[in-house]
Amino acid sequence: MQKADLTTRAVAWFVDLLIVIGLARLPDVLGFLSASGYILIRDGLFEGRSIGKRLIGVLVRPEENDDVQHAITYRESIIRNATFEAAYILFLIPYAGWVLGPAALAVEWLVAFGDDHGMRTGDMLARTRVVQLKPERAETRPEEQPRTTASEQQETAAIGNQSEQNERPLPGNNP
Repeated sequence: MQKADLTTRAVAWFVDLLIVIGLARLPDVLGFLSASGYILIRDGLFEGRSIGKRLIGVLVRPEENDDVQHAITYRESIIRNATFEAAYILFLIPYAGWVLGPAALAVEWLVAFGDDHGMRTGDMLARTRVVQLKPERAETRPEEQPRTTASEQQETAAIGNQSEQNERPLPGNNP
């Protein structure tokens, strides 16, 4: 499997960030708990794909398993995203957290940028990696191709007969 490039991962992360911001806008403790819960378990939701990863076409899977069908568990998702949860909690602290939260995120992205496999700190802790899914091709087999109806076959035959008649030489104009 091909590793997902950092740009693709950043777009998927941004989609998830928008969801977290929306959840955090819920009233009081409900907003904090729902946003924190989504941050922690998002990669365990749809067979190793958060909503952002699902839209963009990437998958989180265990590092030692090359099988795409083997998704990560909620435990691995919580370990993997604990660093993002720490940055979220830091960001809630006025003034100092507004610097420390983004700094923690920057460290995560720098680690991923410097790693050969594109693994960030959370990936190393949970032993996971993010891979790009191959787009599914829309191939049809000959037996699966749509069949023509009898009237369509007659129309095709009539068009073929007309073109043959147009190609015949006129009587008396034979060279």
